[in-house]
Amino acid sequence: MKFEPILQQAIMLRRYKRFLVDIRLPDGTRDTIHCANTGAMLGCVFPGSPVYFSTSDNPKRKLRRSLELVQTPEDHLVCVNTSQANRIVKEALAERAIAELAGGGFRSEVMIPDESGRFDFGNEDVYVEVKSVTYLRDDIGVFPDAKSVRATKHVKALHRCVNRGTRAVLLFCVAHTGIEGVAIADDIDPVYDAAVCDAVAAGVEVIAYRCEITPTTLELDRSVPFLGSSSTVA
Repeated sequence: MKFEPILQQAIMLRRYKRFLVDIRLPDGTRDTIHCANTGAMLGCVFPGSPVYFSTSDNPKRKLRRSLELVQTPEDHLVCVNTSQANRIVKEALAERAIAELAGGGFRSEVMIPDESGRFDFGNEDVYVEVKSVTYLRDDIGVFPDAKSVRATKHVKALHRCVNRGTRAVLLFCVAHTGIEGVAIADDIDPVYDAAVCDAVAAGVEVIAYRCEITPTTLELDRSVPFLGSSSTVA
């Protein structure tokens, strides 16, 4: 997917109140922009580092600028707008670019069978839930970066689908160019880690694909290994 209109660059000053980021524009002026990320953004907040933001043409928006990419001190790019993960995966599914999910016919926002809530994608054969990974720690990407009741709910729903005889996949969309493998941060959210372990034992598939990220485009690039619980990774 392409960023349209193209992203503009600024300098991060601070993130606060979860959804707000102060930036300094190239002309030296300051602005407050929207941050569409409900997580802790661990390893993604670097005051003084370059960031890239989009601008909406919707006049009803209070903050028309939104934080999209953060550049780390190691010059990695991180897509911190977690809403982009589903757009990237949707495009990859349509192009049948994910080998494990090449069947086609995927729909977005699919109802969880016999339950409330929705999975991100599904077709006649499989349900898919997508999670965005942005936290690079000890040379691996870990998820989540904060306790997540919602993530646990989704993985338990995937588990129940497998128990009912339906294929289910947890897909980690790695939105950090420095990440080469994904693990569950069992020290941050042991309940989620246990739910994933139970789901995998029951037959839920876990796959991870890394994004190619530039200031102009985002796309799934290649698969990276899922490593299990972070405490067990050497």
